[in-house]
Amino acid sequence: MSPAIILAKENSEVDAMSSDQQDATKSAEKINYELPYPGILPDNPLYFLKAVRDGIISFIISDPVKKAEFHSLTSDKRMYASLMLAEKERSDLAISTLSKGNNYFHKAMGNASEAKRMGKNVDTVLHNMKKSIKKHQEVLEMVKSKVGEKFSSQLQIETERMTEFENSVNQLSPK
Repeated sequence: MSPAIILAKENSEVDAMSSDQQDATKSAEKINYELPYPGILPDNPLYFLKAVRDGIISFIISDPVKKAEFHSLTSDKRMYASLMLAEKERSDLAISTLSKGNNYFHKAMGNASEAKRMGKNVDTVLHNMKKSIKKHQEVLEMVKSKVGEKFSSQLQIETERMTEFENSVNQLSPK
């Protein structure tokens, strides 16, 4: 086939994509950040063991940079778990898990801020947190589409928190 025919074929395939698919493609291009698999979900009876383990690890970590990384990772896992719960139609638990993910992100922000005050290099952590919060905002939109209107006020609060986190990360980041 000639290059012109191949190009025309590719263009017609793109035109044939629905607007949802095009939006998903654009969204995927914008945010190149993979959330880690969360493991067992909060609806598992053994989940409390995971929560206890995470609490112990957080307590043991003394370096604020490492603690920021850990809390950011935990936040990412909670966000992904929230989406998975929403897909399982466990809306109440999905919203609660999303909020807890934001709580961990807030802790990560505090740890990064403390590390910066101590003169530690937090550029890598802040760079990752910038990408993470963008992905969290994307996940929140996906969760919104899967849960009912009943949760709109709670999701609005979480949206506002994420905007505040994004602003805080930008303020901490080097210019």
